[in-house]
Amino acid sequence: MAITRRQFIAAGGAAGILLSTPLVAGTTATRVELVSAARAIALGENQRLQISDHGRQALWYRHGSTINLTTGAANETRIVAAALDGDNAVLLDRSQRRLNWFRPDGTLARHIDLTDLLEPADFVLNGDHAVIADVHGHRLMRLDIRNETRTWLESDQPLNGPASLAKTAERITLLTLGDRRLHHFTLAGHSLGSEVSTLTMPGGLAAVNGQLLIMDRCQKQLCWADRSSPLLALPQTGAQQLAHLSWQPGSNLLISV
Repeated sequence: MAITRRQFIAAGGAAGILLSTPLVAGTTATRVELVSAARAIALGENQRLQISDHGRQALWYRHGSTINLTTGAANETRIVAAALDGDNAVLLDRSQRRLNWFRPDGTLARHIDLTDLLEPADFVLNGDHAVIADVHGHRLMRLDIRNETRTWLESDQPLNGPASLAKTAERITLLTLGDRRLHHFTLAGHSLGSEVSTLTMPGGLAAVNGQLLIMDRCQKQLCWADRSSPLLALPQTGAQQLAHLSWQPGSNLLISV
């Protein structure tokens, strides 16, 4: 899949280097990688999770090894998000409404049931807490992952279809699809207010070097959350669409199409 020359330096295949700050930290530019037919999630420390078959298969690429993570019958599983908790990989299963912790050998270490959520769509970890978006329940939960106590977070506006979360060093941001709104919270879960995105169809968030990157699925482009001009524009041909984006320090910016 070609990438517009105006935005990239070609690096072979579907990879490149994005010529824009703050994707450039110091003298090192963040590499951009397009991943087709799978959802790729950067885990940091040169690790990633690659999800395929509509969330039924999850492969953990860890230090040269590929670990197949299974959480039950395929027809009952839909993995949608992941993060690292120490050495363990934490996976959010949308169908089973559960957080699963996997050891580096692929065995299940523990799980937390999320049956008080209707349809968990995304989560971020911050210390001993997970913040989880419930897209159909129109709620945002802050979960203590050690003692499993739960609180509901509120913004200055109703949460209309909370779908995507991103965390920087200073705050957590939630994208609600029903009203194209970005809701900002402190790391402790206190509301910092909200704003309406200027994009036509915002579909996902990623925090890159402390800044929010947001995808526009309709226009097939990426923008910084505080600007409307595209940072990256995919070719307007073919059936590919931006489906997911993910970044962690030391990793490529992974764009699933």
